[in-house]
Amino acid sequence: MDQLACVDVAALPLQLLLQSHPEWVRLPVAVVEDDRPQALVLFLNERARRAGVSVGHRYAAALALAPDLQAEVVPRSRVDECVHALASSLRHYSPDVEPSAHTPGLFWLDASGLNRLYPSIHAWASAVRLEMQRAGMRATVAVGVSRFGTYALTKCHQGTTVCLDAGEERAAVDRVPLAAIDLDPDARDRLLALGIQTVGEFLRLPSDAIRKRLGAAADAVYQLAAGRRWAPLLPAPPEASHEQQVDFDAPETNTERVLFVVKRMVDALVASLARETQAVVDLTLDLTLDNRTTQVERVRPAAPTLDGVQLLTLVRLRLDALRLSAGIVVLRVRADACRATSEQLHLLPPARRDPAAADQACARLRAEIGDEAVVFARLCDAHMPGAKFVWDRFDRMPAVAAASVVPARPLVRRIYAAPLPAGGLAQAVTRGPYVVSGGWWRGGLRRDYYYAETGEGALWWMYYDHRKKRFFLQGGVE
Repeated sequence: MDQLACVDVAALPLQLLLQSHPEWVRLPVAVVEDDRPQALVLFLNERARRAGVSVGHRYAAALALAPDLQAEVVPRSRVDECVHALASSLRHYSPDVEPSAHTPGLFWLDASGLNRLYPSIHAWASAVRLEMQRAGMRATVAVGVSRFGTYALTKCHQGTTVCLDAGEERAAVDRVPLAAIDLDPDARDRLLALGIQTVGEFLRLPSDAIRKRLGAAADAVYQLAAGRRWAPLLPAPPEASHEQQVDFDAPETNTERVLFVVKRMVDALVASLARETQAVVDLTLDLTLDNRTTQVERVRPAAPTLDGVQLLTLVRLRLDALRLSAGIVVLRVRADACRATSEQLHLLPPARRDPAAADQACARLRAEIGDEAVVFARLCDAHMPGAKFVWDRFDRMPAVAAASVVPARPLVRRIYAAPLPAGGLAQAVTRGPYVVSGGWWRGGLRRDYYYAETGEGALWWMYYDHRKKRFFLQGGVE
C-alpha cells in the first residue's frame, strides 16, 4: 500500500522570528503583516494567546491586550528561503517532497517503500523529525495513506504518528477536533453551535447540504476529508546543482594555471545561471590535495552578481593567499545563487559573432593549406541540380542579418562534385521520380531523381540517367 507522510513545521514565520530574537522566548510574541499600528497579526505564541490576542487582531489592539507584546515583520523572502532549505533537507529522506503552496512549513512526502531502508516506518518518521530539530525547527510528522488524513493528524498530535492502513487512519482522523484543521472560522463556529466538534461528526453530515449551508470552502474540506476529492502528490523538482569539476592529470601547484582553469569554470557557471535568471551569491572552491586532504575556500562578492571578472578577481586574491600542503588533484567550483534582477542580467553582454576574428581564422587556414582551402558556395541560375552553384574563394566575412528562428530544422542536401554509381541503392527507392530534362541543344538530357532510404536510416539522393541507362548517386540528405 502506498504511504504518504506530512511534516508540519507549525507557525514557521514565528519560529524564524524567535530564532532571531531568542531573548523573546518568555514573552508574548507575534508576527505582523507589516510595520504599522493597524497591521494584522498573522502568527502568535502561546503566551500571547493567554493574554487574549488572536490571529486577525490589529497590532494596536493586540498591544492593548498584551502591553509587553513583541512583534516584528518576517520578510516573505526569508520564509521562502527557509522552505527551500527544509525541502532540500527532506529530500535526503524521500525523493518526492511537495511543499504546501498556501501554508509555509507544511510538506508532504512519499513514504512508500522506505521501511526497507529503515528498521520500520516509525524509525523513518523519527529520523525526519530529528532532521527538522537539527535545522532548529519544531515539527510534527504523521504517516498514513491520504493527504488530508496525514495533515489532520499533524495538527492534533505531537512528535510522530504512524497509521499503517486506511482503517487505522480513518479512526484516528475521526477524533481530530474541528478547531485543529484549516476550516473557515464562520463555518466552524456554526458547526460548534450544533454540537459538531470532531472531523468524524462533520463527515456524518449530509454531503448535499454542506455547500448550501456552509459555503464552498467548507464543502472543499468536506470532500477532501471524505476521500471524494483526490489530490495527487506534486513533488517540487530539486534545484539544479551549479558546479563544475576538473580532475588534474598531475598534482597542480601553479596558481596561474589553476586560475586559468577556474576562469573557464566560472564563465560556464555564470552563463548557466544567466539562462536561469539567477546571480552568484558566493563561490565555493573544494580543493582535493595530493596528500588526500580537502581544503574548502569560499569567496563572496559584495552583492549577487553575474560579473565573471569580479568573481575571478576575488578567486585570484584567495588563491594568492593560500599555502597548500600538496598539489591540487581535484578542483570543484560550486555557486550558490539567488534570483537575479533585470540590471544584473543586463550586465551580461549578449553573445555576438566577431567577423574580424573569423577573417583572421580564415587567413591562418589559407596560409597553412592554400588559398583554395577556404571557399563558399555561390548560387547560380541554372537548370540542372549540379550546376546551381559554384565554389568561390572566400576572402572576407560578409555582413549578414541576424539568424532567423525556424520551427523545425531544415534538411540539407550534400551534393557530390562528381556523381557516383548507385549500385544496389536502386532497390531502396522510396520517393520519386522527379523528372529533370535539359541540354536539348546538345542532344537532350533527361534524369529521373529519386530519394532512397536504407535500413540504417540514411537518405540518399539519386537519379536514373536515360542516356546511360544507369542509376547514379547525386548526394545525401541530412
